[in-house]
Amino acid sequence: MAIAVAACSDAGDLTRPDRQTFITPTGLLTAKPPQIFVGAGDVATCNSNNDEATAQLLDNIPGTVFVLGDNVYENATNAEFRNCYHPTWGRHKGRTKPTPGNHEYNTNGAAGYYNYFGAAAGDPAKGYYSFELDTWHVIVLNSNISMTTASAQVIWLKADLAAHPNPCTLAYWHHPLYSSTGGTGSGGVTYSAVRPLVDVLYAGGADLVLAGHRHIYERLAPIKPNGTRDDVFGVREIIAGTGGKSGGAVSNRFPASEVRNGVTFGVLKLYLYEDGYAWKFVPVAGKTFSDSGSTACHGAPGVLPPVGGVSASVSTLSVSPATIAAGAGSNVAAITVTAKDASGNPVSGATVVLAATGSLNTLTQPVGPTGADGVATGSLGSIVAQAKVVSAIANGVAITQTGTVTVEPGPATQLGFDVQPMRTAPGTIIAPAVEVDVQDQLGNRVASTAAVTLIIEDNPGGGTLSGTTTVNAVSGTARFADLSIDRAGVGYKLEAKSVGLADATSSSFDIAAGSLPTVSHLLLTAGTNIVNQRVYTTGAIAPAPNTLITVAVLEHNSTSAPPSPTLSGGGMTTWTEVASVTFDTGTLPLRRLTIFRAMSTAPGSGPITITSSVTLSHCQWIVSQWDGVETSGVNGAGAIGETGSSRGNAVTGLSVPLGVFANANNVAYGAFGVNRNVAVVAPGTGFTEIAEQPSGESTPGDLQVEWRTNYYTIDATWPLTLNAGALGVEIRARTAP
Repeated sequence: MAIAVAACSDAGDLTRPDRQTFITPTGLLTAKPPQIFVGAGDVATCNSNNDEATAQLLDNIPGTVFVLGDNVYENATNAEFRNCYHPTWGRHKGRTKPTPGNHEYNTNGAAGYYNYFGAAAGDPAKGYYSFELDTWHVIVLNSNISMTTASAQVIWLKADLAAHPNPCTLAYWHHPLYSSTGGTGSGGVTYSAVRPLVDVLYAGGADLVLAGHRHIYERLAPIKPNGTRDDVFGVREIIAGTGGKSGGAVSNRFPASEVRNGVTFGVLKLYLYEDGYAWKFVPVAGKTFSDSGSTACHGAPGVLPPVGGVSASVSTLSVSPATIAAGAGSNVAAITVTAKDASGNPVSGATVVLAATGSLNTLTQPVGPTGADGVATGSLGSIVAQAKVVSAIANGVAITQTGTVTVEPGPATQLGFDVQPMRTAPGTIIAPAVEVDVQDQLGNRVASTAAVTLIIEDNPGGGTLSGTTTVNAVSGTARFADLSIDRAGVGYKLEAKSVGLADATSSSFDIAAGSLPTVSHLLLTAGTNIVNQRVYTTGAIAPAPNTLITVAVLEHNSTSAPPSPTLSGGGMTTWTEVASVTFDTGTLPLRRLTIFRAMSTAPGSGPITITSSVTLSHCQWIVSQWDGVETSGVNGAGAIGETGSSRGNAVTGLSVPLGVFANANNVAYGAFGVNRNVAVVAPGTGFTEIAEQPSGESTPGDLQVEWRTNYYTIDATWPLTLNAGALGVEIRARTAP
């Protein structure tokens, strides 16, 4: 199997809370995960399986589900909801926030829709309602009833916005105001009846509106209600009529349209942070079109912080006490933020948003804006023992000063396996070495020298545990480096014991002839081409059979976000995109980082051709070969586990958290794209750098890739504050000798 990462100048399993960090659209590092909001419109019919394909995407995405109308065809009757919608998207009915479309109203009063969704659909006489997703205010509107300026719906909308001055607001309904459909004309199509809704939302500072109706995916730039671009206060419209009914034409382009696709079913996945949002279109299996990005939330027109407002360097942040005990309730540190202007005067009325690194934190935000003294207060507690760096944004300004709260573990009460025993052959030392932690009641490691003893708890083969079975812990961890079991068996378990501490039992493991394969890496080729063109060619490669080939590609375009390229050649029949992220966002994301994969039982040889649909300023690539990987699936699909991405502006590093690996031999593979024309990326601790390819020209771009076995957070740093993007991929080792 081959994975390629290419650079030419798009949140995941949360089962490793001790390593969760998230970078918000404004560049804040926070331990608080975003709210996931996912869905589409124009969904179900009994005449195709497309809605089942999109429902399968939802099966693997947590969070709240939205549907954008025309949820079942043709008339949204009780029977159609029961027989056509319920078997697919109905699997997620309990977490769905719906809105009706015109097909729902083909049945008198949309009775089938309101009967099916019940109270979740709101008052049947209205069909509009609102709710909160953490700090986000979400408004659901009904574009099938009156929307005039004097209508009950618009009057309600004004009152609802006034009552919910949240920092971020999202709204959705069925009919889009603007779209790029309707034949071969020019200038797109306008559905003017919904403009009063958009007028009110724009005036109220709404950030994002969603719609369906058009059987396409389309993303517009932020705009005013009249359709002109507004990058400061504009409302972004995304159409996701891609739930499964049918495709649509996108030939009649609306001027503010940035991305359009009329042939791919899928769902829109939103990541709602406290200060902004990110989006990703997730296509159904077998399709490659996607779209992703992020942006900060904004206020209403005319409510920007005044010039001479909050000063980043003069404002202060403090924490007290600096050390607290892990736990819930009263074990908290007070956080005090004092917003000041450049002259040191307090700034009253400033909105302060707090953030903290680390995981499983309880971070209490200020209850209101700063007072006359410029002060706003919050608090931080956590059940995870670690140092937490606290930061704050006041009126959109990141305060320079930060504070550190050290969370200490409680008294030792129990043992816990940190490194589990793995399959090995009879009489062979178990590797990696088994590690057992002395822990407090919350699972935090406690500094201790306690003696820990291992015995066999479940002994299916009648084996004997040999080696040093009693070890004194060092800084709370007992490491057993020479254990072995002499007889084969399936389902062995070890038990850890220590005087005065609760016992711990390991996960099950096998003792069997033949050890599990480990993953090995070979760099096949890497390069940079600074010529402005569309087609780039790598050096020739000769992949080995049944190895995973990956290509990391970094693209740069001076006017817009470059689309994902296509790959061919290299002795492979086809190349499949694994993950992609755009970054370096000013008014536009100008760079895209993408990873591709391929695998063949009988590969050929030759160069790889990287083709873009637009002219690029330059392109970089790094091609890797991975042996010992899982060979199931099509074109190396079985060798790919979890994937993730992150990006940030003016940052000194990025991280991509993945979930716990099921096999300790699995590999974390990371690719980083940085806005710099020389090599500046330093691999994360314990990672091995594969290669680094800077652009070396005036148009900057530095591509770096790295890997590490059995580690779940991919990270890298650089010495300057730079715009950057990162991708992380879990590469799966074979599970049989």
